[in-house]
Amino acid sequence: MSLLPFLHQKLLFTPEVIARELGNPRSAATLLWRYQKQGYIMQVRRGLYCVTNMATKHPEANKFQIASAITPTAYVAYHAAMEYHGLAHQIYYDVVVGTEQSFRSFDFDGSHYAPHISTLALGIDSPVADSRVRVTNVERTLIDCIDRIDLCGGWEELVNCLRSVHYVREEQLMAVLKAYNKTALYKKTGFLFEQLGLPVSSDIIALCRSYAEDSVMYLTSDGTSDMFHAAWRLYAPHDLLTINNPNTDELV
Repeated sequence: MSLLPFLHQKLLFTPEVIARELGNPRSAATLLWRYQKQGYIMQVRRGLYCVTNMATKHPEANKFQIASAITPTAYVAYHAAMEYHGLAHQIYYDVVVGTEQSFRSFDFDGSHYAPHISTLALGIDSPVADSRVRVTNVERTLIDCIDRIDLCGGWEELVNCLRSVHYVREEQLMAVLKAYNKTALYKKTGFLFEQLGLPVSSDIIALCRSYAEDSVMYLTSDGTSDMFHAAWRLYAPHDLLTINNPNTDELV
């Protein structure tokens, strides 16, 4: 009995899936060993397998599908989500996986998968084009990356990603900000959206600016925020707008 057609439909699977089909865990272990030896499947990590392309022997699943299958609550997050939505400026080796259940970081097929524990379920979608992927939507991705600039590859990459945004669903954006309910996040979001001219209403900027009355904060935590913006009571890198965009005027 060949399970290859069935496994190709699954694309990614656990040993338990094979055991249920065969009705025998021992037979499942034998089949896994045989298929792996023949190059029909590859072990992604302990307890997770992927079918291979019959011609190339490379994994059929892409890194977004793999990330979404690591745990029952896994989803593509931060810079990898920017990449999925076509907003990333660079392609990175690291794939941050949002999840409620932790797992040990691992490398597979040129990518490094690392967990980021979160219980916030808001703004996680399975795109119609690929139901195997779970990924933060654009609005959640933007807020997540502003909140954790380090998980977006640094402020320069974040700025370049934000420049690629041409449409934002304001209700979704505000829902995420409200869910996090962080003063610093409101300030950073409003500041970046205003300075980079992102497509949001003045009401969003005004709401975010209302949090500027609180204590002075820094956009980055790596010592690069060296210019003070009194209207936001926020320090930010002096070349925030000019990085990779030399014709843009300095921040106001």
